Amino acid sequence: MVQADIKPYNKAGNLSHYTEWLKEAIQEPVHLLVFPEMFNCGFSPNIRDDAEPHNGGSLYFLYLTACQFQCDVVATLPVLYNNILYNRLVWLSRDRILGSYDKHHLFMGEEEFFTAGVSRTIVNTLGYKFLPLTCFDVRFPEWSRNRVVEGQFDYDCLLYTANFPAPRENELLTLARARAIENQAYALVVNRVGVDGYQRRYAGGCAVINPHGEIEARTSSEKEEILIHSCEMDVIKALREQFPVSKFW
Repeated sequence: MVQADIKPYNKAGNLSHYTEWLKEAIQEPVHLLVFPEMFNCGFSPNIRDDAEPHNGGSLYFLYLTACQFQCDVVATLPVLYNNILYNRLVWLSRDRILGSYDKHHLFMGEEEFFTAGVSRTIVNTLGYKFLPLTCFDVRFPEWSRNRVVEGQFDYDCLLYTANFPAPRENELLTLARARAIENQAYALVVNRVGVDGYQRRYAGGCAVINPHGEIEARTSSEKEEILIHSCEMDVIKALREQFPVSKFW
C-alpha cells in the first residue's frame, strides 16, 4: 500500500517520485501494489487537464511498475473516453489489464467533472476474488454487498483506493471495518497524505482490516509510507464456516 503525498499540478513529478521511492523502499517480493485515488495528480480544479486516454502515459507507468516488481498494480486516475471524464480504477498484471472500475458514488462536487460508473467489477487474481471500489463508495453498504450464490461468495477482499481528507480519517476506517465485518471479507484501504489542489489536507490511514473487523496493519499519519502486509485466505474460510451468516443475506 503506497501512502503517497500527491502534488497537485505536477503529474510528471509525481510519477518520477514514485519511480525513485519504490526502487528504494521495496526490497522484497510483493504480489500486489496499490496506489491511492488520483494517484498521478490528486484532485484540483484543473482535473480535466490532468486526464488522459485509457492508454496514456500514466497507464504505461503502471505497466512498467508491474513488470519491474513482477506483481499486480492497482491505481485510480482521471480517464477521458469519448470526451467523457471518469474517475477510473485500473488493475494491471504484467501482461494485461485484469479489470477496471469507474467510481459509482461521486463525492459532492465531483459530479461537476466526472460521469459515474454503473457497474461493479470483480477481479480474480492471486488466489483471491477482489471487489475494487473508490473512496466515497465506502459509505454505501449495498454497493459493497458480498452476494452469495450456492455458497459461492462474490469476493474475498474489498479494496478501497481513497482521497479521504484528514478530518474524516476515523470515519474512513470505521466504515471500512463495518464493510469487512458485514461481508466476511478483508478490506484494504489505501489513502494519501499531503495537500491537494483545493488545499484539503490528508492524513493517510492506509490499513489492512480482517473479516473480524480487526486492523491487522496500519500506516502512521501525515507522512509518506509504504505498508507491506500479508492476508490469509484461511482466516476468511474459517470465519465463513464457523459463523455462516451469509445464509440470512
